[in-house]
Amino acid sequence: MSGFVSLVGAGPGDEELISIKGARRLEEADVLIYDRLVNPMLLTYTKANCEKIYVGKIPNQPCVSQEKIEEVLVAKAKEGKKVVRLKSGDPYIFGRGGEEAQTLIQEGIPFEVVPGITSAIAGLAYAGIPMTFRNIATSFHVFTGHLQDASEALNWDAISHLKGTLVFLMGMKNLQTICEELMVRGYDKETPVAIIEWATHPQQRSIDGKLETIVELAEKLQMKAPSLIVIGDVVAFREELNYHEKLPLFSRTVLVQETPNAKLPKLLKDAGATVYAFQSPTKLLAKELQLPQLSSIDGLVVTDPSSWNFFVSYLQQEDLDIRSLSHLKIVASGHHTIKTIKEAGIRLYDQINDFAEENFVKQMREQEGNWITLTSDIKEKAVAEALPFPIHTTHSVAFESESFSYHAEDIQLICLPNSAAAYHFVLMAEKTQENWKEKPIVIMGDNTRSVLEKAGYHQLIETEVRTLKSVCEACQTFFRRESEND
Repeated sequence: MSGFVSLVGAGPGDEELISIKGARRLEEADVLIYDRLVNPMLLTYTKANCEKIYVGKIPNQPCVSQEKIEEVLVAKAKEGKKVVRLKSGDPYIFGRGGEEAQTLIQEGIPFEVVPGITSAIAGLAYAGIPMTFRNIATSFHVFTGHLQDASEALNWDAISHLKGTLVFLMGMKNLQTICEELMVRGYDKETPVAIIEWATHPQQRSIDGKLETIVELAEKLQMKAPSLIVIGDVVAFREELNYHEKLPLFSRTVLVQETPNAKLPKLLKDAGATVYAFQSPTKLLAKELQLPQLSSIDGLVVTDPSSWNFFVSYLQQEDLDIRSLSHLKIVASGHHTIKTIKEAGIRLYDQINDFAEENFVKQMREQEGNWITLTSDIKEKAVAEALPFPIHTTHSVAFESESFSYHAEDIQLICLPNSAAAYHFVLMAEKTQENWKEKPIVIMGDNTRSVLEKAGYHQLIETEVRTLKSVCEACQTFFRRESEND
């Protein structure tokens, strides 16, 4: 049985520039075959058991051949799998997607092409250069600058007569040739030229000069591949229209935890940051609960929303009616725990955001009667240090995938707005076994601080107020001060 292949354009680098259909195909994929310039966060769109195969090509280094890539595509599809070939930019713009499509047709494998935004367009926009402009550039022309030998040389006579914007992809190695060929054929040496390095990626840089000067300027500033070369009068708009490089968090990389609403990532991205997200540990493994007779318990402290859900499952398993809890004083710790229990129709005896808060701990130590605590394995140690009651661990927490799409060196700043995110970050750091201890972390609240300090993290920056907007503002303040100190 044959599977299905989707040739998907990933866009130029910014994770959010992938199409909705492209993102959906990633979510459905059994196998993902991806290139070097693909944003690593797109790999997180796949399901946990998706097989990921890297086939990136690095200039002047050994790499997987195009023939081998096509063999893998065919082999995986013939296993009956949904295969996504994720290509930087657009599959049919200098991406050899047409060759891959031909091979699939020859092998009788059904396929589709999901277009992507090419860097030839998006890269210019992110550097403040409009591809066309009324009365200045009424056409544009995109070329590959990757000239391997004389037989593949571009038709410079024809190109020199074009009046619109010229864009060369993969042309840095031949920058001098491109400029000389145009000037020899009558292009004014004062013609504006721009170079955009790593367009739409966090490390994007852009410069502009003239045909006569751009080679020297590029060498001086060490501009390297992957870069776009833009030639034409529209380059003059770069300083005026360059909104992207002027955003307060432009070129900054920030790590957050995945959340369903993604409010914080959106705030950070809108401020120009490149946001990496570590997955929430959604793999919850129930532990066998051996609770005392509920009639003998006077109070119950719940420190985790999932602990409450496992407790309800325990009641059902033991054929106990939830109305038998009417005598219990139930205390919830943490916003999500409070919300979960209240949504179950339970009236709380007390609620607190932080079970380690000094006054709350004192209050709990003064409680009379028999109390127990329900928590998860990652909070067990902290709960034992704070509360005097017997602890019953309802479940263990783990990540669906042990693979993370970033490394500590990719990240400049971490944002952990609550204690749950802090616990999960500590767990993630243990899994990656990388050195995260020197990374600055923006936090909200004493409980978050306590979790991190006990785990050995001390580069903590607390927000002025406890809002996600304040977290974003704290990031901007941190990087602004860092720039001032450089």
